[in-house]
Amino acid sequence: MCVKSYAMDELLQDNKIRKSLAVDLKTYQMLQEICGMERRSKIEQLKVLIEQEHERLNEKRAVKI
Repeated sequence: MCVKSYAMDELLQDNKIRKSLAVDLKTYQMLQEICGMERRSKIEQLKVLIEQEHERLNEKRAVKI
């Protein structure tokens, strides 16, 4: 399986600690396509997707309560 890492582990940049993340090549290529369509960097696009999914799951959990 091919993996690609694009963030340095624990890189201190703009007072933010970053962690590396490796994904398979197909997933990386899909992310790259999304970034091109949305005109965002990979890290910015990942933030958007993760925030949306986190919000969706929290709303789903709130409905069950």
